[in-house]
Amino acid sequence: MFRVSLMLLALLLASCSPVAQQQVAQQIADTENQLSPRNDLWRIHFIDIGQGLAVLHEFPCGAVLIDTGGEQDSSCDSDRALTQYLDAFFARRKDLQNTLSLLVLTHPHIDHTRGVPKVLERYKVLHAIDDGMDQGSGGAPQGELHSWAAGKPAGTYYAVELKNIPDANGLTNDVIDPLRCQDIDPKIRALWGHVDQDPGWPGLSYGKTPFQNANNHSVVLRIDFGKASGLFTGDLEEPAIKDLLRRSAGNPILDVDVYQVGHHGSINGTTPEFVQAMSPQIAVFSASSASRHEEWSGWQHGHPRKEIVAMLQAGIERRRRPIDVLVGVHKQTFVPGHIDKAVYSTGWDGAVVIEAQADGRMRVVTSGRKSEK
Repeated sequence: MFRVSLMLLALLLASCSPVAQQQVAQQIADTENQLSPRNDLWRIHFIDIGQGLAVLHEFPCGAVLIDTGGEQDSSCDSDRALTQYLDAFFARRKDLQNTLSLLVLTHPHIDHTRGVPKVLERYKVLHAIDDGMDQGSGGAPQGELHSWAAGKPAGTYYAVELKNIPDANGLTNDVIDPLRCQDIDPKIRALWGHVDQDPGWPGLSYGKTPFQNANNHSVVLRIDFGKASGLFTGDLEEPAIKDLLRRSAGNPILDVDVYQVGHHGSINGTTPEFVQAMSPQIAVFSASSASRHEEWSGWQHGHPRKEIVAMLQAGIERRRRPIDVLVGVHKQTFVPGHIDKAVYSTGWDGAVVIEAQADGRMRVVTSGRKSEK
């Protein structure tokens, strides 16, 4: 019953279009009422908000939201997609009383921060972290989080800065990890954040050095739930990834089961060395469908890139139901691809939900969106 209901829920949420969302709102609520009441899992919900990122972490005693979407154009309203998903979630988890224990913003780009005003308005947020920045395409919404935090007691908000992360094992405190679950208590650690001094990263892209690019200041979190673990990297790019690898040399801190694929599958968001260090069982892209030809879509950016998909397929042993998809070779240019390893995308699969047990066993539920050829 639970598997069928959750698959149906994901199917209903597979479209980002406002019209489709309006039509299925009541169906989502009805479906959520049928879900199993099991609350002893870590559920990782990669919400289909188009081209952007919003990952809901559901624990026995609370919920954490990393980023808030998303794409806003004629065919996608990420704010509506996000709030409908969260409303349905909280309708099932009434014990959480519309409360997020932690809101995380990885960095101030609009495809990660757009939904901040809606989230703060609609739900109770107990704690929040980000990289402390407010400049960039998503600087205004991240600035709204700072204004919200200014009116809250001390110990509500924390800006994650690399200089305060003591070593490869990361940084945690009562804001970064506010959860205190009775039986299986999740552990949340920050491994990367705002870099205060230019490390001298080489290169220039769109007139910016890597240090001037907010992606390289993304908050990176490792989350553990018993024997299950995941790494959530925002849009961290290759220069910062190389430094993260150097910091963790000889330390298994990057060895995880689930990888939120960096920068939506961009060519500069994952490296072979990074995949080797993580040895993930499951990888998930958060990107829009290649069939949606909009200015700020995955189609426009060529996400996810063919090379990154191939890299992950080569580095992951776990298999999935085979699916034929479109993978990017350049902006607005895609070719057919065949996926048979545990590599998922909200663009191919709609909402992706990973259920992780404390003993490390996991299963993945997807919407069953039609394959793209």
